[in-house]
Parts: sequence; C-alpha cells; structure tokens
Amino acid sequence: MFADDPFARTAVDENDAAGDALVVAHDAAYCVRGYRSFEFASFSARAGEVLALFGTDRVAARDLALACAGLVRPTAGTLSVAGIDVAGRARLAAGIAGVGVFSGLVDADGSLTVEECVGHELRLRRAAGVDVLEYLAEFGLATQAEQRVDMLAPAARARLSAALACAGGVRVAALDLDDPFADGLSTRDARLVVTLAQRYARAHRICVVVATREPAVACAADAAVALDIPAAEALACQMAASSEEVGAA
Repeated sequence: MFADDPFARTAVDENDAAGDALVVAHDAAYCVRGYRSFEFASFSARAGEVLALFGTDRVAARDLALACAGLVRPTAGTLSVAGIDVAGRARLAAGIAGVGVFSGLVDADGSLTVEECVGHELRLRRAAGVDVLEYLAEFGLATQAEQRVDMLAPAARARLSAALACAGGVRVAALDLDDPFADGLSTRDARLVVTLAQRYARAHRICVVVATREPAVACAADAAVALDIPAAEALACQMAASSEEVGAA
C-alpha cells in the first residue's frame, strides 16, 4: 500500500537490511561526463511486488530501471540487486535479472511472431520445459501468439515487453512503460500491464520494477518512488484523488 507521504517507500528499513528485499538503493546516482540522470535514489523492492519508478524525466526513470537489472552502473551510492551491489565492481550472474524492450539497447525483432519472440527469450535464459502459450496467457497474449511483433498495437507491445522482462525465472524484472516501442499506450492499458505484472510477481515471487511518467500508473503499483519534486507532488495529488474516489464509492 501507499503511505500518505509519496517519499515514504524511499526509506530502507531494517527488514531490507536483513535481506527481505530483492532491490535496495541508498542514495544511488548516475552522473557521468556531464550527463545527469537519477540522483539520491533510496528505496527497496521485495519479491512478490511491483515497484514503480515515477519521474517527470523519462530518461532518469529508464536509467534507474536498467540499473535495477544491472545494465547501468550507478556512479554514487549503492544499489543492491539480490544481494549484489551493482554500483561496485560486481556483476549480476546470468538469470538474476531480466529486461523488457528498451529501444536502442534491448530491442524486439519485429519480424518474429509473439510466440517466436518470447520463445527465443526463454531459450536464451535456459527456461527448459516452459510452455510458451501458457506463459503468454499470464500476460494476456496467448490469442496474439501468431501475430508479428511489428503488427502489434501499443497495448499488446507493452504486455510483450513485460513478458520478455519476466521470462526465464528471473528474480528481478525491469520494464519501461514509456519506451517508444509501445508509443501511444493509454494510461488505462498501462495500468493493466501493471496489474498483470503484479499477478505474475505474486505467483512467481519475483520483483518487477516499472519506469513510468504517469502518476495514475505509478499508483497502480504496489509501491512507488518519486524521483523528483514535481513527481512527488503529482503522485501526492493522484493518491489524494484516488482516495476521494474510493471514499465516494
């Protein structure tokens, strides 16, 4: 649940230090050669939940999501993923973290069908014995298994990104719901992706980290981290509006 303070989940408690969290950040930052991305990020994320990284700067949220998958190395602070500090020299072992589509870095082959695309990812992550169609069904994609990736609508592309991120028994999955791959994704459909990710995370005890610039999408997650002051204010307003809707109902 969200606390009243939008920054409440940025505090790292004693349970996290004891190893109950899969991702723990303490003042993590990424600033290199004049390029400034996320700064002073402190939060924790546990198995069985979706954590939203919410910022007004899409690049900062994207970079931090990639850092949670071990693909961006913070230049300051600490960021521990499954007990490994990726801000240090250590690298994540294969199979610990997975990522969805991050255009220009991790792309999906548009010439493949959905089934081929996800099946290829499962094989790369050595997920032997997984029924691809059953796996796709967990993300609402079974009926689109034979469609080519480049023919998918934005909503299906976002679900495909989530399916690729979670494939293969990873412990931490990262995706960006603002990535150009799913350009045109509506807030409603983005919230649905979060819901599907929550179900998968709880069923398989993994942590899913989602980058977003939409406060309504961040509020759909189990917890959210505001990465800047405007984001914190927007998140507080969205939470207040959601509370009023619940009260009126």
